[in-house]
Amino acid sequence: MRTETVPLSGPSPGTTRTLTRHHWGQEGARPKVYLQGGLHADEMPGPLALYHLMQLLDLAEAEGRIVGHVVVVPLANPIGLSEWLLHKPVGRRDLEGAHNFNRGYPDLAALAGDGLEGQLGADPAANVATIRAAFGKALVGAKIETEVDELRIRLMEATHDADIVLDLHCDHRAVMHFYASTARPEITDLLSRCTGAELALIEDSSGGNAFDEAHTAPWRALRDRFGDKVPQPCFSTTLEYRGQLDVSDAVAAEDAGGLMTFLVELGALTGEADPAHGPAEEMPLAGAVEFMAPIGGIVTWVTDPGDRVAEGQLLGHVTDPAARRREDLLAPTTGLLFRQELWTTCLKGQGLCHVAGHEIRRQGDLLSN
Repeated sequence: MRTETVPLSGPSPGTTRTLTRHHWGQEGARPKVYLQGGLHADEMPGPLALYHLMQLLDLAEAEGRIVGHVVVVPLANPIGLSEWLLHKPVGRRDLEGAHNFNRGYPDLAALAGDGLEGQLGADPAANVATIRAAFGKALVGAKIETEVDELRIRLMEATHDADIVLDLHCDHRAVMHFYASTARPEITDLLSRCTGAELALIEDSSGGNAFDEAHTAPWRALRDRFGDKVPQPCFSTTLEYRGQLDVSDAVAAEDAGGLMTFLVELGALTGEADPAHGPAEEMPLAGAVEFMAPIGGIVTWVTDPGDRVAEGQLLGHVTDPAARRREDLLAPTTGLLFRQELWTTCLKGQGLCHVAGHEIRRQGDLLSN
């Protein structure tokens, strides 16, 4: 194992930050698997799972079982980790510019596409290497205006040539679920069987260029441009490890075990592995519908994440005691209630929960802000 410390320029004179990457296996070995946690810096189930995973990787290395290249960045957002407001971590956005840390990543196909004209031949493997080199060169020349821009670039410097990219997040209150594209469906199935995720939300173009999509969308765009010369070598996903309060060593150790099984099944480690779970239910991200609070008030629930609900079914209530008013929260579609807000109070128009169904209900930008 080797540890790499990447300097980040600080926001003001006399300040600096660093990004820490841990590597197992040899540079250039395949598959290259990248895992990170804490991009939204108030979401800690992923970083704790990665802490336990790193202990397991140390043991695997001592046993000579590492054959791929595994990169772990357990805390991917030193900016967000330092930003607190009123005794709470802000986490999702930076305080200076209100940028979502998981949006706005560079469009590698746009940056590198013109330079690939005339460079691709009949050998798909050679084309993959050429494209990855072009991605790396594009990142070196990418424009950096803010420290959030710099963080995005530094993260992708370690991921643009990866075969597998796992971005570990969590929700407020939720079942384990993940977001994936239609690329590499066999990996989508494998990930759910190794981790126990209940739901896979599938979409190729979610909007906002989130970290996961910034790794799969460029290959699709280049394939549209150059045709069959461009394969799809990368699988990237946002894996939501339940809710913000689901932080314990017991759960994290179990999650780390699932990730180790995934690494063995991918061929990054040698050994025997037996995925312990069934496949996740796959639904279109465009079928996941959010329920917005009809009034401000106190939120109470008669359902929990993981419940199957029918459209119009009672999920809970919002109560305004001063006005002696109560409004019902009704399921916006039929399907799986997979997440709820953690807070017990809300403002009018605030999103309170999501139900995922098989019927397409939305279009345009599909991710929450």
